[in-house]
Amino acid sequence: MAAKKANPGFEFIVAALKKNPKATYKDITTAAAKKKLKLFPVMFGRAQAMLGIVKQAARGKGKAAKAKAKARAKALPTPAKRGPGRPRKNAAPSIDGSLESIVSAVKSSEQAKARYRAALEKIHSIISDALAD
Repeated sequence: MAAKKANPGFEFIVAALKKNPKATYKDITTAAAKKKLKLFPVMFGRAQAMLGIVKQAARGKGKAAKAKAKARAKALPTPAKRGPGRPRKNAAPSIDGSLESIVSAVKSSEQAKARYRAALEKIHSIISDALAD
């Protein structure tokens, strides 16, 4: 397997940044033009990242990965988290006008009414006991 050919432009940028880490792209390109080297901004950025002058996101953690994760999160809606001891959310009965759906809606309404009434009676008894003392 052949060894990788070194890019003289990239090596020039690395050498220039080692001498002066605060050098700008414009300064380095003008110096490279005198040596007839062709430089690209991406080469400058990679050299800065390689030397640790600028921070570089780990591969797979950049803008594209974040956008893909955000799109995936939107595609799969997660159910809302409920507190401990709270009953599950049941899907609302379909409104198709059938007799079964109407009966089930009335039954669930009656059950909810009974639960609320029991809770109110318990609250009433606690308050009346507290006021009696």
